[in-house]
Amino acid sequence: MSNSSNQERGDISYFALYLRKYLYDQGDDRALDEEFINARADSAAEEWERVHLGGDTVDQAQEMAMAVLMDGIA
Repeated sequence: MSNSSNQERGDISYFALYLRKYLYDQGDDRALDEEFINARADSAAEEWERVHLGGDTVDQAQEMAMAVLMDGIA
């Protein structure tokens, strides 16, 4: 579930939107750093897919993906 292919098609990443909003609300300049946001969103999406395909529930996959997305930020 590569976000780069999503970006090429113009799809909007849930993880990218979440992180961008969080950073914006915190007054963090990284809210404007597309490369940073997309890299984090890609990692989170990959983690979600890995965990879910490994047999965990959607909720567990979401929790793990959010941990990857927000690691060191929140």
